[in-house]
Amino acid sequence: MFNWLSRMFSSRTAVDKERSNPAVQAAVQHSAKVYEQIPLHDFIDDTRRSQLARELFLEINRICNTIDPVAVCREELATSVLHLAAWQVLVIPPAPDEDVSGLRRQPGVSGELRQHLVLLCENDDFLRSTMYDEASATDYDAVWTIVQRHYWEARWRTGTLDGLRIALGDFIDGDDWFEPFLHAACVKLEHDYRWELELPAAFPEGIAREAATVYSMFTDIVLSGASNPAVEWRDYCRGTDVPMADFTC
Repeated sequence: MFNWLSRMFSSRTAVDKERSNPAVQAAVQHSAKVYEQIPLHDFIDDTRRSQLARELFLEINRICNTIDPVAVCREELATSVLHLAAWQVLVIPPAPDEDVSGLRRQPGVSGELRQHLVLLCENDDFLRSTMYDEASATDYDAVWTIVQRHYWEARWRTGTLDGLRIALGDFIDGDDWFEPFLHAACVKLEHDYRWELELPAAFPEGIAREAATVYSMFTDIVLSGASNPAVEWRDYCRGTDVPMADFTC
């Protein structure tokens, strides 16, 4: 798996030097595993795959060569999770269709946004700029294809960075913070999209504003360097009426 990403570099690049770095090796192996588990190959060609793989490999090396790889990895992972969430909430299907992500059963994530893709691409600055020159905002099928491509690309990058995080030891066995963090990011993006669509909030009216603020705090806690962001965020939530996710079921 390591060679699958690194073989595109010549033998005189930094690749050989970094082969002995266990964090780099683990992250690259995890990246290849993620790619094999997702259908991104249905949406990109080999040239695009090679480009993305090279970017991921270089990013892994860059992070591992910084003074504080753990902190830098957290920063990059937080940015990637927020980017992923922008697509994640758009691909979750409405009930009763199966949601393989498991996020729809958690507070603040509805699965109702997919049907509004065209309108969102007309009104949301991020989506509109992403779709520019790629598809007509009025063509649902074209928009849906592009959304899926961006989603799976984001999944690959986020999964790669998460693998590097684990390899660097920034991981809590039995109570890890990545999944709750992704859920919190999805809550924030769903809230923003629903506001732009003038849809009711995904939380009861009395706590909707507070919920948006509380869930947004998860990002700040991750970036603060907390030893276990999930525990610190749950402590922050106590005393509020905001429902928390349950990933034990």
